[in-house]
Amino acid sequence: MGTFTNEGTENRMRWDRRSRGFMEVWYSTITHRETGAGLWVRYTLTSPIPSVGDPYCEVWGFFFDPTDGQSFAAKQRFPIDALGSTNGRDDGALVRIGDSWLSETHMDGAVVGGARTLRWSLDLQPADSCFQHLPASLRDRIEKRVSTVCSPNLSVPFTGVVELDGRSIAFDKEPGCQSHRWGRKHSVTWTWAHCASFEEDADAVFEGLAAKTAFGPLPGPTTTLLYLRFGGDDLVFNELRWALRARSRYEMPTWAFTARNENWRIAGAARARVDRMIQIEYADPDGTPRFCANSEVSDLAIEIYRREQPGWRHVGSLTSLHTAHLEFGKPVPFVELPIAF
Repeated sequence: MGTFTNEGTENRMRWDRRSRGFMEVWYSTITHRETGAGLWVRYTLTSPIPSVGDPYCEVWGFFFDPTDGQSFAAKQRFPIDALGSTNGRDDGALVRIGDSWLSETHMDGAVVGGARTLRWSLDLQPADSCFQHLPASLRDRIEKRVSTVCSPNLSVPFTGVVELDGRSIAFDKEPGCQSHRWGRKHSVTWTWAHCASFEEDADAVFEGLAAKTAFGPLPGPTTTLLYLRFGGDDLVFNELRWALRARSRYEMPTWAFTARNENWRIAGAARARVDRMIQIEYADPDGTPRFCANSEVSDLAIEIYRREQPGWRHVGSLTSLHTAHLEFGKPVPFVELPIAF
């Protein structure tokens, strides 16, 4: 199994509706090009260990305003009985939570936060193949120890309507990403970035993940997994030998990274304005807290080099202003931000 797979089952629900100590999430991030706004929605289920509580499912919705307007963040929690039929037997839904649902070609949902409401009804054009973040040799082991993630729709157009407080925003083939994560828990710390809205190359796509996982009582090394589509080429840095050589330095709100393979080298940095980030508290199935700081209106810059003997030649630059998606996670709160929920 390589970086891109074509099984067609990567969005399938992994939870067997019985096991405890398990979590699963389907999430999408989308950029609205006309306004520069960012949308982030999550369909989640958590089956905690028995001593922590009963299984439940949730729908999350976020809207990020790139101006000084007010962003939106809210979630709705449901008992696990609200989790509908799956695997194509519920009007094609992969997951249905109450009246919110996601299929291979559509997502619908709504969340209420105080007096404010966010609704979405969006079609997506499925990708031909699924992007795998983790090396094939590690996927099963990482899934059993921590969690695994893939993007069945790494960069696809979304079309439909988003409503915020009664105001309709039309989405017309806006660039977005739909991903799927499942397993036992989150990493100790992590950072993630995605962008498909670069100024220099309309077809360029970046997906990056760096995480630190504990091995027993001791923290392990940071693993950096990067991918870039540039100039029609797939620049893959998430094979194990290249992931181990890649380097990351991340501390909210900045992530700097470098990576190389046989033919390519990239160096980049992502950054968000703290006042345009939202902090959320997660709970792992064992009850351990995790805190996430996310912005869907971040900046990203990447320099690209091609190997030409006797060294490297600079062949391009990519920049994204306020259209990159960026996230940081750790076990304690980010003191710079209030906790939305």
